Amino acid sequence: MRGLSPPNERKVPQPRQAQVPRSGGSPRVPVLFRHPMAGNIRCHLSSTGGLHVHAARGTNETNLMISDQRDRGRPTGPLLEWGVSRLLLLMLVFRLVTLPVSDGNAEEVALYHKWLEVFQSGSFPVGDETWQYPPGMSLALLAPVLLPVLTYQHAFYVTAFLVDAAVFAALWRTGRQPGRSMMGAWVWTIGVPLLGSMPYARLDMTVTGICVAALLWLPTRPRVGGALVGVGATMKLWPVLVLLGVGPGGTMRTVWARALGAAVALTLMLAAVLPGAWSFLSGQRARGLQIESFGALPFHVARHFGWPGQVELAYGAMQFTGPYAELVAYALPALSVFALGGLVLLRWHLPRSFFTGAAPSVLGLAAVLVCIFTSRVFSPQFMLWAVGLLAVGTTWRSSGLRTTARLVLAACGFTLVIYPFTYFDVMASTWSAIITLAVRDALLVTAAVHLLRTLRTAARAAGDQSAEASGLVPRPQSAEETDEVVATR
Repeated sequence: MRGLSPPNERKVPQPRQAQVPRSGGSPRVPVLFRHPMAGNIRCHLSSTGGLHVHAARGTNETNLMISDQRDRGRPTGPLLEWGVSRLLLLMLVFRLVTLPVSDGNAEEVALYHKWLEVFQSGSFPVGDETWQYPPGMSLALLAPVLLPVLTYQHAFYVTAFLVDAAVFAALWRTGRQPGRSMMGAWVWTIGVPLLGSMPYARLDMTVTGICVAALLWLPTRPRVGGALVGVGATMKLWPVLVLLGVGPGGTMRTVWARALGAAVALTLMLAAVLPGAWSFLSGQRARGLQIESFGALPFHVARHFGWPGQVELAYGAMQFTGPYAELVAYALPALSVFALGGLVLLRWHLPRSFFTGAAPSVLGLAAVLVCIFTSRVFSPQFMLWAVGLLAVGTTWRSSGLRTTARLVLAACGFTLVIYPFTYFDVMASTWSAIITLAVRDALLVTAAVHLLRTLRTAARAAGDQSAEASGLVPRPQSAEETDEVVATR
């Protein structure tokens, strides 16, 4: 035990002679000795190979468990659950099992195939209002072509499955390392099927996989992690938000430089090969208020009290049209900028001790949730972003994301109810659909508030040693793991 003996102590107290079992068994023979500073100390091995320490001096008592276990539960983690759930997802997308409602997967992948044909003709889909992605997304559309024995639709599903498998393998391997947790693999295993088969029929699986890889590389290989963030940002802009969690100093400059360099180089290369690389900006600028978004909930309620608005298909999504809907759609982007500015300001007030390996995932998740709240669009695949960020964040035992993870996973379940099971009810603004939307929104708001309160507490306590108990720095485990500290040094 480091730190119990004073520096000038010459004589080390000798423990009593006792035979301590090497492996599981009962009874446990304790080792007892008296220390001049700590008082009476009693040690014994647990059935799991951990060392229990009880120190008592007068009326003060301390219990400590030092364990060499890498995680609780099965050493194999959620391998079985991942395999069974992914088999079901593959059966759904290949239509070996069908749902009572249309999931829209075939139509979505058919649209991707149409874009691929435009790429093969030598241009980006200029003039197509449904094309709303940065240039790098063309690479994700081309990836299924590497499986030539399959149709594009089936190859797309297999590609998504392979990305899913790679993410799970990386999280599982990370969870087995000292000081890390298998909870990240569990979050990914549960979160993806809670969104139904939709993740296997969306481009967001590839982007999320790249972002997960970047987050796992950042603590040990910041240059590689930064470059992967840049690649992900050329497909969708949200991966750049994880850079908020990179600590100040030389590492931050290195990561930002690599991310910017990779993004600029890849974008310029694609723009040189295919004209129309910036056509996606016009599609984003003109989008309206999607019926699943946070800002749309008041309009759903207003329809029951005489609001004359309608639901129309535009820019590949169902949107509200009518009085004030366009005004809200234009105001929300400005609110996004304001909210992100506040988060950046909060980030600069965080102490240096806050920026551990979990910080990019946590601050990235906070930024993504803020963007979801203030966006005029809320597609179900947005939840996949949050699941990926949570999965990486919860691989760190000290992340403090357990409560946030439970709330977001619950919101994923309600998202599945909204799309595809009750989407026609959402279009009709029925009361049952309004309640479902409200519950999902409330879960996400609660998750974000809990996360932002943790960040604010850490910022206010900057410079105080007590900040270590509330931030993302190493600390004892949560209430569920009372009196246990996992020693990884």
